[in-house]
Order: sequence, then structure tokens, then C-alpha cells
Amino acid sequence: MERRRLGGTDLELSVIGLGTWVFGGRWGGADDEASLAACHAALDAGVNWIDTADIYGQGRAERIVGRAVRERRDEVIVASKGGVAWEMGPPLKIWREASAEYLTMSCDRSLQALGLDHIDLFQVHWPVGGVPAEETIGALLALRDAGKIRAIGVSNYHLADLEAAGAVAQIDSYQPGYHLMRRDIETAELPWCAGHGTGVIAYGPLAHGLLTGKMTAATTFGADDWRASSELFADESFAERIAVVGELQEVARQAGRPGGVAELAVAWVLRRPEVTAAIVGARSPEQAVRNAALAGAPLSADEDAAIEAVLARHPAASRPYGHGEPPDPSADA
Repeated sequence: MERRRLGGTDLELSVIGLGTWVFGGRWGGADDEASLAACHAALDAGVNWIDTADIYGQGRAERIVGRAVRERRDEVIVASKGGVAWEMGPPLKIWREASAEYLTMSCDRSLQALGLDHIDLFQVHWPVGGVPAEETIGALLALRDAGKIRAIGVSNYHLADLEAAGAVAQIDSYQPGYHLMRRDIETAELPWCAGHGTGVIAYGPLAHGLLTGKMTAATTFGADDWRASSELFADESFAERIAVVGELQEVARQAGRPGGVAELAVAWVLRRPEVTAAIVGARSPEQAVRNAALAGAPLSADEDAAIEAVLARHPAASRPYGHGEPPDPSADA
């Protein structure tokens, strides 16, 4: 599988990375042994990095990743995220934290869950208003100086957050949500990354399953699946998004894409020179192997034009949306 260098680091990432949000159980449940098998299957198929976070199942995903990685540490790059605090409840309560004290504790907790002595890429999961970038990024620099992490990154930041963070230190990586029907980062954040040598690892390239082509306008989700309350799947334009996917399936068919609309969607994300890699989740070894195969041929000019034509016919299908993100406590201050 093609590999690309992450920003100015020495990390060479396969263009598809394994996402592990599903391991935590918020996608309608999860089986730990199947999740572990998915890790090994992805690595065997050419994926060389795994993205996780402490909030995914409150350490559950990291413990699974650690079991896989410790057996083959020299061939795996591990990326994790900290910055979402929780109280177990019930109900589970989550909120954003980006203080130096919290991020330091979070990193140590992740290292313990993973069973590793360092994390290759450690990212702030969400910005927190009112916490200075000097404190947040300063904590990551201290962790790097201590040898606990190799590279520093941020996730879900907007342009102003990136500018503030970049004024403190070189930001190695930026992790945003990005797919065919979620393009807001193209106007500001991606150009900023290009101008500052920051690598981009995009999550949600398959629109959280929408761009697999397996859903219909009648698709619903269980109460234990975050998509049940996401605007992307629950608003009045869901049927139009399904229509978009149907038209994109025909584009993929005419282009001879063996992976169908999913392969087309991944190629579309990877077409941007700022994007280092795309994160694709898997809940089984079979799915992990299929996802690794989505790293097909680069997007052609004809495919790009056809995709733009489809999107132009369905302007209501594209929009920013929530996906169960933790609240920013500063918003209530």
C-alpha cells in the first residue's frame, strides 16, 4: 500500500489507517475478539498505523489495540487522542478537557492501557475555549521531551484554533472529519496545513457508513448507535444523500472501481495533496481486509468531474453535522 510522510515527521503512514472508534461500542456494540482480529487483519493487509483514543469505550479500544500492537510493535505506528473527560454514570457524561494537567494524565493513562512506553502520535481530541494554546500545546511538547510521545497533533480544530496552536509550536498532524458531503475544511483549514507543513489524517471518509452503498432511505439505527441522533442520518435530507450514493455507485461502476462507491470515496479524500491518509474503521477482520483494498488507483480527472456533477445536483445533501461530540465547558462559562 502507498505510504505518505506525515508533515515534517519521520512517520510514513499507509494511505489507509485503521480507525477504532467502533471498538468502544458506540456503533451498536462491539466484540473485543473480533476487534482484535480486525487489527491483525488490517496490518497483514498493508495498513501500518492504527488510530484510537482514550474515550473510545473509556480505554476499551486502547486495551484492544495494545494487545495487537505489543506483538508486532516494530511494524505499527500508534496514534491516540486525549482531551475528553468522562464520568461513568449511568448515564455516561463526557466533556472536553485541554489543560496541561489533564492531557498529561490522559497520556499516562493511555500508555498504561496500551501497554506501551511511547505513543507515536498523540493528539488533542477537541479544542477547549478559554484554555490557552500555550498551555495545551505546551503539555504536548513536554510529553515529547519526556519521550512519551513522538509527534504532536490536534483534532477537530477550526482555523483560529490551528493558528493559535501553530503560534506555539510546529503542529505535526491535523485530524478533521472529511468526506464527499462534508467539505468545510477545504476553504481554510486544509490551506493552512499546506502552508505550515502539517500532515492531515482525515476521519470519516466513508461518511460513517453512508458511502459504503449498503444503506437505504429506510435505514435506521439502534439507541446504542451514535448515528441514531446524528443530523447526517436523521435530518430531512437523508433520502437525498442516499440518492447521491446511488449516483456515485454508477460513477464507480463506469470507472471500473472494484471497491465501488467506497473506493471512489476514499480516492476522493486522498486526491488532496494536503491529506496524508484516511482513517477507516472496521469491526471484523473481513471488513478490515475489504477496507485495506480501498487504497486503489488515484482519482482521475473524469471521476472528479463526475463526482462534482452529482453533488451539484443535490446541494441539500452536503452540510456540517454533529456526531455526539463532547460539550465545551467554556461555552457555559
